[in-house]
Amino acid sequence: TGGRWEVRPSEDGECRVVVCQITDVYTLEHLASFKTLVDETRQKAGMGTKVVSMLTGDFLSPYLLSSVDRGQGMMDALNAIPLDYLTWGNHEADINHRTVCRHVREFKGTWINSNMLDHQAMDDQVEYDVIEVPSKDRAQKRKFGLCAVLSDAPGLYSHFKGGPFGGATITDP
Repeated sequence: TGGRWEVRPSEDGECRVVVCQITDVYTLEHLASFKTLVDETRQKAGMGTKVVSMLTGDFLSPYLLSSVDRGQGMMDALNAIPLDYLTWGNHEADINHRTVCRHVREFKGTWINSNMLDHQAMDDQVEYDVIEVPSKDRAQKRKFGLCAVLSDAPGLYSHFKGGPFGGATITDP
């Protein structure tokens, strides 16, 4: 309708995943609109459709509020959506490591980290996740896998003494 995408209910036997994804969020300004998108999509999707919300890195820095509250406002907003999945971005290393670890522990969704497995807060993260989606009539079932890979490009982290992310090893997949 008018160039705007809308989810339609799934057919019998159909399994569908709808991903609502954002990245590089440097302001809280548009998160309310994202929450509305996720809520309305879930409401309209119905049985046979799994709606997943995710933010794929670069959300704790750099933005002005973060320089004052070290990302707390962003984390509060993400938990209020509620966001299903978070992944690391290189700018999360710009925040004090202890503070970042606290944010990992306080996140209400699932934090996926597939290639920095010795991270200090790994106990509160998962290496991957698998979503199971049954069809509306329950005749079919599909699995959908999620992983999250953080760049190990040296230029991104050259200014960190002792390495980024508290010295965690970023492996090249």
